[in-house]
Amino acid sequence: MKIITPIRFRIITGLLLLIFLLPLTCRAEIKVRLDRDVIGIDETVRLFIEADGARNSISDIDTSALEKDFSILSRSSSSNFKIINGSTNFSKTWTLEIEPKRVGKLTIPPFSIGGEQSQALSLKVTDSTPDPALNQGKLRDIILEVTPEMDTPAYLQGQITITVKLFLNQRLRITDASLEEPKIEHAIVKKLGNDHNYKVNKGGISYQVIERKYAIIAEEGKQVTVPPLHFQATSLESGNRGFGGDPFFDRFVNRGRRLRVKSQKLTIALTPIPKEFNGKIWLPARKLAIIEDKSDKKELKVGEPLTRVIQVEALGLTAEQLPELKIETPPGGKLYLDQPELKTQVDKGEILHAVRRQSLAFIPSRPGTFTLPAIKIKWWDVVNNRQQVATLPEKKISVIAGKPAAPAATTATVPETANPETGKNSAAKPELNKGVPETVKTETESSQTTIIWQGISAVLLLLWLFTLFFWYRSLKRQESRNFKDKAISARANASRDQIKKACLNHDPRALQQAILDWAAATWPKEAPANLETVAKKLENPALKTIFKRIEEALYSPVSSSTFDGEQVWSELADQLKAKLSDKSANRPDKDRLPPLYR
Repeated sequence: MKIITPIRFRIITGLLLLIFLLPLTCRAEIKVRLDRDVIGIDETVRLFIEADGARNSISDIDTSALEKDFSILSRSSSSNFKIINGSTNFSKTWTLEIEPKRVGKLTIPPFSIGGEQSQALSLKVTDSTPDPALNQGKLRDIILEVTPEMDTPAYLQGQITITVKLFLNQRLRITDASLEEPKIEHAIVKKLGNDHNYKVNKGGISYQVIERKYAIIAEEGKQVTVPPLHFQATSLESGNRGFGGDPFFDRFVNRGRRLRVKSQKLTIALTPIPKEFNGKIWLPARKLAIIEDKSDKKELKVGEPLTRVIQVEALGLTAEQLPELKIETPPGGKLYLDQPELKTQVDKGEILHAVRRQSLAFIPSRPGTFTLPAIKIKWWDVVNNRQQVATLPEKKISVIAGKPAAPAATTATVPETANPETGKNSAAKPELNKGVPETVKTETESSQTTIIWQGISAVLLLLWLFTLFFWYRSLKRQESRNFKDKAISARANASRDQIKKACLNHDPRALQQAILDWAAATWPKEAPANLETVAKKLENPALKTIFKRIEEALYSPVSSSTFDGEQVWSELADQLKAKLSDKSANRPDKDRLPPLYR
């Protein structure tokens, strides 16, 4: 018979007690809490649910009742097992990031786990501009303001400038931040320059300010409405020790809370078109001028082209708003217009600068003095509120006829002989045929010589006329080819600038339009209607993938906020460069597609 020692007795007794008490530890005691009791409608809150004694028998919790008043943005869970002085403890914690669906006093419903039920919690949700006295220091961490800058009347189709200011508490640490771009119906929106960063003190709080400016050009309507802009980020909070101040536990649950804020809706009334304006096209601008590149030519020959480069510039408009130039052709000549170059820049980081550059050639077909008529554009001065007229003065040119080389004259020389009687040289008379009178033979020879020279002159004149005709036709063809080449080059340069600018501005909508404009210029008879067709015409599968990302950014809010235009530009330029290089090797220069890359 074996004797049970005291040590063995204690071990056996401990195991029996552990087996006896194990079912009791499986009962789930539930604790729930929120990280805040008051939030704004645009903010989120974290809900912690901890079940003690749950072991691993609980896989998940039922949140269907919670989702009636809240949207669950993210969820995570962690399990914990402890043995202290022979006592075991099992627990599982769920962390939910939730967003309220309405304003008011909302209830967090009870949760049932392992036969136990938690208590309900209440959460106060305020509107978008809660009272700063409530939860001071939390609701004022972020402020988003949208204000207009009105130094001139807000005219229809004129530039309206708005400023977006984001105030961030300097003590706030955030990540994954994104600020929504303004999207306005029936209006053109362009970002002006780069962001400005500075610091201000507001209400006793030190803020880091990010300022952006946008130009808005309303295309129709009586007012412009800027909808609320949204900003969201994740805060990196420190000092929150979670349940019981366990730092190991904090590594799992202290992931920061989602911060959201939105601006107020902004409405700007538009000033109607004044009755005093009598121009054909409404052009509300700060300045508008017509200038011409200087030319040293003061005199032309018939058939020689006069090349003119005329540029229209305006402040407060886009290049697409500038009208086509109405240029009259004087009698006795022909006019050839090149494709205009359009470019919209930003002056001083806040004013749109539109440029329309037009190249043309005038070819006179007769000599004389030609008067090229003046060019006038009526526009509305928004600074002084009155109609103005931009004028390019008329220009006179002199045209002279071409001077072809005349045929060289032929002189017959009669040899001189010495007169034996006088010793002086005298003209020797030719020997005459006998039986033929001298006067008759002289007249016959003279008549024959005249006919020969008349025939030669007629042939030379006819050859010269043929040469002049073919030279003139060749000149016209060469001029036509030159202008076509210039047009293709101008369209290519404009497309490159617009596509690169849209990419660097992270503007997928402007990028789509720039690519379609390039395609329309490349295939004018069958212009592609979408990016997929452009990729098929270029026979480049890689471009199809890139264009698909652009379209996703246009129609998906998530993709739009994460659209990386610089990456798209690098991929787009490389793919098009490789494809066009392959095509150029087997095609003549005149058939090459205009390049879409720099």
